[in-house]
Amino acid sequence: MFTLTPERHAMTIKGFSNKIKQAGFYIPFTLYFFLFVIAVSLAWKLLHKNPQETDTSYNDIFTLLLKVALFFGIALLLLAFVSVGISLIYFLIKRKKTGIDFKIATDLKESELHQKQTVRLFLHPVLKPFFGFIKIRLQYDSTHFSKKFLLVENQRKQLFNNTIEGTYHWPLPEIKEYHVQKAVLYFEDFFQFFSVAVDLPANNHFITQPSALNKPAMNVRPRKTEETTTRIDELRKVEGEYLNYKHFENNDDVRRIVWKIYAKNKELVVRMPEVLDPYASHVYLYASFFSGFMVDGNTAVQIPFLNYYKEMIWTLYQNLIKKGFEVRYVPDQPIAKNNSTDTQQQVKYAVSTSRWHYDTDIRTYCKTSEASVLVVSSLSSVDEVKELVERHGNDITFIFIRLTESLHKHNMLNWIKWLFIENEKDDMELYKSAWATSLNLRPKIVENERRLKTVLEKYQVSYVG
Repeated sequence: MFTLTPERHAMTIKGFSNKIKQAGFYIPFTLYFFLFVIAVSLAWKLLHKNPQETDTSYNDIFTLLLKVALFFGIALLLLAFVSVGISLIYFLIKRKKTGIDFKIATDLKESELHQKQTVRLFLHPVLKPFFGFIKIRLQYDSTHFSKKFLLVENQRKQLFNNTIEGTYHWPLPEIKEYHVQKAVLYFEDFFQFFSVAVDLPANNHFITQPSALNKPAMNVRPRKTEETTTRIDELRKVEGEYLNYKHFENNDDVRRIVWKIYAKNKELVVRMPEVLDPYASHVYLYASFFSGFMVDGNTAVQIPFLNYYKEMIWTLYQNLIKKGFEVRYVPDQPIAKNNSTDTQQQVKYAVSTSRWHYDTDIRTYCKTSEASVLVVSSLSSVDEVKELVERHGNDITFIFIRLTESLHKHNMLNWIKWLFIENEKDDMELYKSAWATSLNLRPKIVENERRLKTVLEKYQVSYVG
């Protein structure tokens, strides 16, 4: 006999509730319509209880005025209904004959200006109701729906223009790639009595992108280029190769003795001196999204922690670019092909679409012979980081991002200044609650974070952010 577990029962109730909610999207009458009908009905009823005697000129005039008012109210409803009906029929005919062109994309300029996720939508052909509106609701990531919204059009259109193009500031919680599966168009009259919904299938996607935080620049030692063909204006110091040692001689600088090797082998060796290389412009940036903990389902780790980590990576990348380096970002997970020819946009896309994963650990991911910077998080393995620091701490700059900083060190309005994101005011409180109730995961991550900080500070070769 099949038994329904509490978890499955809760999911069933939630699914049923979502279906009811979605069915409500298609109710053609708005709250204003019901309020108008109720108000007219009550007014008609009250005014008909006129204490004046019948068969008088006053009563006749009053009755005539009531009829005129009723006629005017019905005319308003008919006008509203007809205007919506014409636009709806036009849309259905065009959709059947030629199809509807629907596009959605990120508006970078608007997003930078308003510091929030801004999307630009394009609809053609579609006809607005006479002095009315066309509102939109988007279904994204299969199961989620946006609020019903009205596009902000940049300029006034012609009265009977059949193209709608404008922007919408969409509050989205995550820095990632969103997929839009469907648009629900609402044809509404000027009085907003009627709101007739029609589905429009879509297959669009866009990304919310990180912005650079106000963080101090980091001192990074570049590696030599593989092919010294790109000359830079400013001479940069480049450390000798890690394996390029020689035995200590009397004329060698004692400050270049590698004491770690002496402690292990009792041999005095020195690193080959650094040189001024006019071609040392390449910086390989590695950022690990590997998690040593099972974090699936934890909203605090999956949203504010991940968002903050992406912000910090993008901030580091921008700082290195500003210092004149040619930065080569190496992702640690498969990234979908991006059509942009701009290198920075490609990196931004790679960072934005990355996720916590359990596949490629830091030891496998980081190519130590070329890496200049390695970014690790509070979810990284302490043993792996310690091993890399001991072996390559003098060659690689380690950047440790403490993920818990995203919750208790910054006010939401100060640090969540996503280039494309503005969370609801109560979102951070929800994330804090989810983190506080993670009785199994939270102590492990906090302890792991403390150990990582201790390891990196002990060797004094890394930057702890």
